[in-house]
Amino acid sequence: MLSEVPFVPHRKWKKGEARVFKDQVQLDSGANFLVSEADMDEFPRQESDATDFLELNGDLVAKMAMFPGVKELVFDFGVSLRAGSVAQFCRLSPRLIQLAASARIGLEISHYAVSDNDES
Repeated sequence: MLSEVPFVPHRKWKKGEARVFKDQVQLDSGANFLVSEADMDEFPRQESDATDFLELNGDLVAKMAMFPGVKELVFDFGVSLRAGSVAQFCRLSPRLIQLAASARIGLEISHYAVSDNDES
């Protein structure tokens, strides 16, 4: 599939290849693509960039989802979780949800603990 789409993977892997973790192998094949250059503390920009990306490329992404062997497509928003925070909120717009559903993409928000000294 990667040879048939105009997007360049940020990272790709094949089933059976060694993983970063010692003595483990990849259980599947896959690829990651960047749709936003926003930092982890810029969730509104990530959400806006993802919406813009799907407005331009939703049809192609939907075709990727239907490609034989593709199990799932997911937009994963990496968000910084600041130490000492009592609560944190990440709002997904109805437009992004609609576009993602039409393109058969799941939406995921991954929270990463960072300190005020982390850049990023």
